[in-house]
Amino acid sequence: MKNRLFEHPVLKIVSLVIAFIVWLVIMNVSNPVITRTISNIPVNVSNASYIESMNLSYALADGFDTVSVQISANRSVTERLMQGSITANVDLTQIIDMESSPVMVPVTVSVPGVNPSAVTVIPRNIQIRLEEMESRDFVINPVTGSTTPARGYEVGSMVSNPEKMTIRGPKSLIERIDKVQAEVDVSYLREDSYLGATIHVYDKNGDELNDARMKYLTFSINENAIRVQVNLYQVMTDVAIEAETYGEPMPGYQIGEVTLTPQTISIAGTDAALEEFRKNGSKILVTEESRAVDISGASEDVEIRVNLPDYLPGGIRLAEGFSETVVVTVKILAYNTGSVELETKNIEKKHLKNGYSAVFDSASLDIRFKGTDEGIKTLTADQISASVDLSGIEPGSTSVPVDVTLPEGFELAEEVRADITITETTVVKEPETITAP
Repeated sequence: MKNRLFEHPVLKIVSLVIAFIVWLVIMNVSNPVITRTISNIPVNVSNASYIESMNLSYALADGFDTVSVQISANRSVTERLMQGSITANVDLTQIIDMESSPVMVPVTVSVPGVNPSAVTVIPRNIQIRLEEMESRDFVINPVTGSTTPARGYEVGSMVSNPEKMTIRGPKSLIERIDKVQAEVDVSYLREDSYLGATIHVYDKNGDELNDARMKYLTFSINENAIRVQVNLYQVMTDVAIEAETYGEPMPGYQIGEVTLTPQTISIAGTDAALEEFRKNGSKILVTEESRAVDISGASEDVEIRVNLPDYLPGGIRLAEGFSETVVVTVKILAYNTGSVELETKNIEKKHLKNGYSAVFDSASLDIRFKGTDEGIKTLTADQISASVDLSGIEPGSTSVPVDVTLPEGFELAEEVRADITITETTVVKEPETITAP
């Protein structure tokens, strides 16, 4: 009877239905259908050539470069989904209306393992900007960035090959471009070289175009095809500068010492140019014929700024970091008058109040004196003694007279004063030592 019961076909079907229902109940309890939203899915664009064939460019409007995707599926499916496994795409051939404002295009989303009917994309349509395309030629400017050649070398010249390129893109973006640079790495370079470059595009504010803008541009030349010829200069240090004066001072006056600041510089040049420079004395001369240091009719010291590059031979320039200007100071002295530079560290400071310190504002003073023609040529600073009286002077900056003692046969041609700064010194007390009882 028992065997006959289980062999009954109707009972078998009923058993299967019950089993299926039980399975569904179990599955819905342990693996229910849930809704999950995944945000920031990047939007890909296809069929851009459709827009470009109309001489237009496209750009996703601000805020429309990503979408969110809402998925309704069993927990086991939704939990294993990752942002990178979902693709969002807009097909530019599916633009809803080219004449509308704004122009919208639908988004399609693909989620692996999920029925499309269970997927909702937010927003369903995204906005794009259409703009006229423009092409423009730009010179390629070679640069070295923050890199430098080996010690003793500088970059003399750089030439990009090719020297220009054509950039095509949205008109508004093309109009913002200011310059194109080809950056090469010259680190530790010791010889002329032909180097590959990295292209950088800058706008009129000096900011480099980021990847988001660069993707809308096309270039007539592949970056890998751009090469830069780098020619190096050698650096020559401790090059002396001399200056000749032009004209005559006022009657009764004569030219004294001529000093230059700086007195030496560094230059850079080709091997041939430096060799020729050495043959000609290895110095830079500001000639009388140039009339750069004109002291005509002068009755007091003359200070003139001279542009050094005007006196450099061909193939040579100032080394990096050196100013193009040299200051020429010409002392103008009355007849029978001489001058000596006295270092202020040798000036005695008298009657400085306890707890005060005094520092001269300059390293030396110009001492002008009268004497015989022969005597003024022989007097030196070590034959002079000098002092300042600082009694009663409070902290601060002030000018004080300098008492100068000259050898017999000489006298001061003019009063000597010195600028000095007096400060109150701070005494740091040693911490008290406490002895334990």
